[in-house]
Amino acid sequence: MSERQKFLATVPLFGALAPEELAIIADMVEEVEWQAGTSLLATGGTADKMFVVQEGVVEVYTVVSGIEKLFMTVRDGGVFGLLSLIDSGAPPPGGARAVEKTRAWALGRQSLDRLLETHPGVGAKLLSGIGTTLGRQIRILVDQYRDTVAWNLEVTGLTSLNLERIMTERIEVAVETLRGEPLRGTLLRFEASAAGHELYLESKDKEIHVIPYHAIVRLSVDRSGVTDHEDTPIL
Repeated sequence: MSERQKFLATVPLFGALAPEELAIIADMVEEVEWQAGTSLLATGGTADKMFVVQEGVVEVYTVVSGIEKLFMTVRDGGVFGLLSLIDSGAPPPGGARAVEKTRAWALGRQSLDRLLETHPGVGAKLLSGIGTTLGRQIRILVDQYRDTVAWNLEVTGLTSLNLERIMTERIEVAVETLRGEPLRGTLLRFEASAAGHELYLESKDKEIHVIPYHAIVRLSVDRSGVTDHEDTPIL
């Protein structure tokens, strides 16, 4: 058994494969090495390979409103690029970079197609493993997203404000965003969208501003405009 086959046998993604089936995969993967700081996936580009890290560390991330958000850290035995392998030619959902010198094995879309044609049973097992691994990664991302939403709602003060009352009584608020200068006006709506939670704010000049929750640094209310101070705190 080759070195690469022994290593791939330790990776959960290939756990359902028999030794002779794993040998077929081992013959198809390509060894790659990156130095620390090397960019591996570029947001907006295209990709058609998955990678299995044998030695080193890779960070997978995305950038939202100029802020980098870490998706996951991939270490020995971890995989990334699964979506690029399945959805070949589409832009990857995020970027990736080597944190330190990293050695990995790559499997391209053409190799997967060839495997499905020549060894359909092995290909089906591999696709099942990819689906299971992707599902696990998606559940982790959903948990991260839920925690991020809860944290943002808490630190911006949205959880402690009676938003329904503020919108009903047209109480003026000030919304500080990542762009600096606060936006002042009255809230029209606070709702979930495909991009996440968003505030709809009408300024005094009647312009409507749609503000994503992740861009809000702070939301405050002037006490003088509130008749009952106890349930609408100033932040």
